[in-house]
Amino acid sequence: MKVTIFGASGPTGLWVCLLTLAAGHEVTGVSRHSQRLPVPKSARFRQVKADAQSGEGILEAVSGTDAVLSTLGTPYSRDHISIYSDGTANIIAAMRASTPARRLVVVSSGMTPYPPPRMNPLADHIVFPFLHNVLGKTLYQDMRAMEKLLTEVDDIDWTIMRPGRLVNSGCVSNYRLDRDYPSSASTARADLAAAMVDELHRSDHIHAAISPTTVRIRR
Repeated sequence: MKVTIFGASGPTGLWVCLLTLAAGHEVTGVSRHSQRLPVPKSARFRQVKADAQSGEGILEAVSGTDAVLSTLGTPYSRDHISIYSDGTANIIAAMRASTPARRLVVVSSGMTPYPPPRMNPLADHIVFPFLHNVLGKTLYQDMRAMEKLLTEVDDIDWTIMRPGRLVNSGCVSNYRLDRDYPSSASTARADLAAAMVDELHRSDHIHAAISPTTVRIRR
């Protein structure tokens, strides 16, 4: 398949690029920056500069692609955040203008639907409320806006990824895949990337939210 990856310069996006190439696909890595991505040279990889939030260069990035994997994201901020909703809206518009792109996988968070499943008293009553309503208020608002946007899209085969807290690891593990909510507190970026690439060959999660979680972090 021809696959376009947004957020390719981020730590999760780089994993997605590497695993998509390893699976034998042709990859277009999209970044807002012109610096070369640390991806091994390959005839099946090209890098393009585009801005998902403004829409600049997006049509060129998805032209001729079969699927789009989006790892767009931003850190917590008290400021207004719209990269998830604006970026996804621009990607959808470009996919509709391009043929044959109809498969879309985006990253949200296990914290987006609230309240999340109960973990323990400290997390349930202190950590989660603080993250959701204070530190990450604008971020989760934008993630919810993105998810709402997708629920109104029926002409594209989208899947929402809701990982746990993202952590680094050295390899892909035997991760668990749950519907709607993560069953573990953490998700290795490598496992999230592997789950996203696996969706390229699956149809049972179309128009659904799934949660890849890591049982044991391997470094």
